[in-house]
Amino acid sequence: MPTTQNNPQPSGTSSDGDGGDGSKIRKFEAAVIVLVGIIGGFTAATGRRIMDHVSYFEAIYTGCLAAAGLCGFIILMLRFIRGQS
Repeated sequence: MPTTQNNPQPSGTSSDGDGGDGSKIRKFEAAVIVLVGIIGGFTAATGRRIMDHVSYFEAIYTGCLAAAGLCGFIILMLRFIRGQS
């Protein structure tokens, strides 16, 4: 007769054998990162348009670059922080 074990599963591991989701970006985190990137890009584009009096094309270009860079930076920082623990 097999005995059942009541040992809790360690955090960072999952029962499906993929090694846990410690290094993965979850859907909620990804949504927040994209939202922060969009807000940061919009702020950068608006600031560039107001301060430098550039065209809308240049402001949109700046906003897209800022949003992509900010999202990438946040993802890299999350991976670095999770790698430390």
